[in-house]
Amino acid sequence: MKKHILISGAGIAGLTAAIFLSKQGHIVTIIDRSTSFSKAGFLISLKSFGVKIMDELGLTQNLQAESSPSETVHFVETNEEIIQSINYDKMNENIERSVLISRGGLHHVLHEAIKKNVNILFDTTISQLEELEDHTKVTLSNGNIIPVDLVVVSEGLRSDTRNKYFKNFQQEDFNTLYLGGKLKQSHSYNVGVFKIYIDVHKMLSIYPIAQDEIAIQCYIRSFEDIGTIKNNTPSILKNSFHDYNGQVQKLLNDLLNNGLVFVDKMGMINTPNLVNGRLVLLGDAGYCPTALSGMGASLSIYGAKALAHFMEEYPNDILTACESYNRLMQPIIEKFQTNARNNAASFIPKSEADLEKFVNGFRAATDNDVQKIMTEPIVLTEDQTNFTLN
Repeated sequence: MKKHILISGAGIAGLTAAIFLSKQGHIVTIIDRSTSFSKAGFLISLKSFGVKIMDELGLTQNLQAESSPSETVHFVETNEEIIQSINYDKMNENIERSVLISRGGLHHVLHEAIKKNVNILFDTTISQLEELEDHTKVTLSNGNIIPVDLVVVSEGLRSDTRNKYFKNFQQEDFNTLYLGGKLKQSHSYNVGVFKIYIDVHKMLSIYPIAQDEIAIQCYIRSFEDIGTIKNNTPSILKNSFHDYNGQVQKLLNDLLNNGLVFVDKMGMINTPNLVNGRLVLLGDAGYCPTALSGMGASLSIYGAKALAHFMEEYPNDILTACESYNRLMQPIIEKFQTNARNNAASFIPKSEADLEKFVNGFRAATDNDVQKIMTEPIVLTEDQTNFTLN
C-alpha cells in the first residue's frame, strides 16, 4: 500500500532511504535545513556492505566517477619511520572493495539518482509534529501542514527533531576534535599513497587525491566545547603539530589559509529505541558511530535499506516495520560504536606508553594480522546481510 513518507535531512542516509522507498512506490518528500545542494565535503571511505548496496542500486559507475585513487597507506611515527604499510587491494581481497570519496561526491551521486523522483524542499525544517490515530500531522518551518504516514529523521548528530521528540538517548562525547579539509594546490606527494601520523593525543592523515589536490584529516583530543574549538581551530592545529617537519607544517598552514575546512567535535548517539510511534531515527541522528569507526557512511546506507526492507515486508503495518528495523539495527549499532571506541584508544593513544605499545604491536603484525585487524570489524553476519531477525 502506497504511503506518504517525510524524510527530514537530505544527507547520505536520507537520500538513500528516499531512493529505496520511492522504488517501492511510496510518495516521498525530503526537507533539509540547507539552502541548496553542494558537492563540498570532507573525505570519507565507503566500505564493505556500503559499496555492495550502492552496486545494487546501479550506482557503481557514478560512484567510481566521483572517487579518488587509493593504493597504499603508510602508518608512520612523527620521525617519518614507518610503523606499518597496507596495500588496499590486498586488504580488500576477502570483502567488498573500499571507495575513497568526498562526502559531497557521495551526496552528488545519491542526489542525481533521486532528484527527479521526489520533491526536495530546501531551507525547510520540522516545526511541530502531532501524532494522530492514523497519521502524523507535520508543521513545517514554511508554515505548510502536511499529513504523512511516516517521518524519517536523518538530520545528523545534532538533530533538533530527535532532541525534541526522543527522550531516552545520550550523546557520547569522544572529547576529540575532528578536522577535515581539502586544498587545491600542487604538491610533491604521490597520488593514491597516503600517510597517517600516529601520536599521543592526535592523529594526522594526508591524502594526495590528485596532482593538484590534497585532503587532510586530523583528530586531536580536546575537552573544550564545540564553540570554543571552532573559534580557536587555527591555533589548536598549529600548536598540536608545531614540532612536525616543515612540509607538514606548511601544508596545514596552506589548508587554513586557502583550503576548505570542516571542523566538528566527535560524538555518537546512544538510544535504546530508534522509533517513537511513526517517527524513526536514521543515520547519524540515531546512531552516529563517528568517523573513527570508518563505517559511518556505510552504516547510514545499510540502515536506509533495512528500513525500506521492513516497509516492504510489512506494507500495511508501519509500526511493526519500524520496530523490526529497530531490532535489527541495535546489535549492529553496538558493534560499530564499540569499534569506534576501540579505534580511538588504539589510533589516538593517551600516553607515551600507549603509543609505544601500539607502535610495537602494529609494526610486528603480519599481513594476515593486519588484514584481520582492518577488515573483521567492518563485516556483518549473514543474517544481518539478509535482514533476518533472530
